[in-house]
Amino acid sequence: MQTASITRKLHKWIFLFVGVQALLWTLSGAYMVVMDLDFIHGDHLVKNLNEPLPTATAGLFPTSELLRDRTDVKSVQLMSIREKLFYVVRDSDGAHLLDAHSGVENSPLDRKTAIALAEHYYSGDLPAASAVLISENPPTELQSRPLPLWRVDFDDRYGTSLYIDPNTGALATRRHDYWRAFDFFWMLHIMDYEARENIHNPLLLIATLFSLVSVLAGLVLLFYSFGQRGTAKSRQQHQQEQEASA
Repeated sequence: MQTASITRKLHKWIFLFVGVQALLWTLSGAYMVVMDLDFIHGDHLVKNLNEPLPTATAGLFPTSELLRDRTDVKSVQLMSIREKLFYVVRDSDGAHLLDAHSGVENSPLDRKTAIALAEHYYSGDLPAASAVLISENPPTELQSRPLPLWRVDFDDRYGTSLYIDPNTGALATRRHDYWRAFDFFWMLHIMDYEARENIHNPLLLIATLFSLVSVLAGLVLLFYSFGQRGTAKSRQQHQQEQEASA
């Protein structure tokens, strides 16, 4: 009986500690299981991500001249944006967007160009509602993506935000309210309240161990509960037998 009493107290106090987190695990897990990942990734919000290159590329600015005027070039990429050809040159100073016919550098992109690109990538029909260049103190939804980035918001039912790289014109990422809810629930689920990516953090490990101890204590109590019911039933049958034989 002393073991049962100790186990009961252990189960009660530990579950008081981890009970709220267990509820959060259940709620956050349910949301993440129910929601479709392609929808969460925002695939339905974007288009024109991979524009094909035209078959005829005559009159391009010679790449030899690009390399001559720059040092420590790591890569040169030809790409099509809004049916116009550009070079993306990456060197020790970062990425640069150059007109593929004139060789003139277009980066960093201004606000008007960033909005035009965002509307080009956006699959909806609404115009952009606002645009702001983020160069420091990025929101958590950008995670570890390098700055600067243009954030272009659309006033749709999803709360869509498209992030445009001002140095390449590429769509860096897209975010919407359902993704933000998913990210919030993910934070609660893994108990990483800062970076929201470390599934091996000490807080999660401690809560998991306490939950395991609480469950094991509950199993012990279950065993004692069934044992006590069986003993009481046997005593009742024995008493009824004695009364019948009297």
